[in-house]
Amino acid sequence: MNYLWDNKHFIIIHFPIVLLLFGFLFDLAGLIWKKREWHTVALISFVAGTLSTIASVWSGPKMPNPAVGTHAQFGKITMYLAIVLCIVRIGILLWKKRDVGRNFIYLIVSFAAVVLVMYTAHLGGEMVHRPFDGGQFRQGQTGGQGEGGPSGMQGRPDGTGDGVMRQDGGQGAGDSPDGNATEGNATTEDDASAEGSDLTEGNAGL
Repeated sequence: MNYLWDNKHFIIIHFPIVLLLFGFLFDLAGLIWKKREWHTVALISFVAGTLSTIASVWSGPKMPNPAVGTHAQFGKITMYLAIVLCIVRIGILLWKKRDVGRNFIYLIVSFAAVVLVMYTAHLGGEMVHRPFDGGQFRQGQTGGQGEGGPSGMQGRPDGTGDGVMRQDGGQGAGDSPDGNATEGNATTEDDASAEGSDLTEGNAGL
């Protein structure tokens, strides 16, 4: 639950992007196909998008970063524009019993709100997601392991493992693949030599 609360901004921001866009598209479709009920859906979608825009601005992280400042500034502009559109539309609907969702000026301004929320999302995405260069990995390699090395070993740029031992059983530098067996053989030989010496001394005593 703490994870969701700590990352609430990154969850909420998806709602204004979708809802404001849907509000504009439903108004446009209702104008083209003469569907009055589609304008009602558009109004509901736009109001919900405006509320989620307010929540997104409120939950935005406060960081001393110029990129964050620009992102937050465009977010506030989008929020204010969406609020004005909702107030004007609902006010005219209640006062004059007329839905301005078919008005060209309203559609242009609501399209501007959609463009703003998309651009704001783009600025936020640039801060969160780094540009991906497909040439940085060789074919069949992923960033989860060392480049060219098995699991537990870091790779060299030339695609070979550096041989540094890891806790998951990676091979150490200078170790042979059967290093354990070699060590075991040496121990066995030492034990055999000691046992032979003991037998020789025993025979000499006899």
